[in-house]
Amino acid sequence: MKKAVAILFSGLCILSVTECKHSAKDPDLNAVNTPTSTTNNDEIVKETITDRHGDQMEIITNKTKNSVVVRLNGQSYELHKNFENPGFSTADNKYQYTETKSEVTFLKKDVDMVLFHGKRDQATTKLASQ
Repeated sequence: MKKAVAILFSGLCILSVTECKHSAKDPDLNAVNTPTSTTNNDEIVKETITDRHGDQMEIITNKTKNSVVVRLNGQSYELHKNFENPGFSTADNKYQYTETKSEVTFLKKDVDMVLFHGKRDQATTKLASQ
């Protein structure tokens, strides 16, 4: 009797081990995922500028939507084109971003504080203008 129980128990263990070998990532489940739209016609330019103190600011410009995302000190600010003033500003009008051919300024408007002021690399500016 003990032999029969041991054989039966061994058989169940082997059966359960062989049944669990199927992959957790079933290829049929991928068909359920909705496809993402890959037709993005926005003209996006990414640029990193360093100021004289060594601080860096990343600028992501979406020329199609007239918007700029500024990443500075771990924070992101989304700014939109301001048609009344030159440059871009946030929806609550607290921050303003202005740029010229060689300089970039990001400031907090309500206290007139410059958060970042840097110059673009002259080599890239000359290449872009050619």
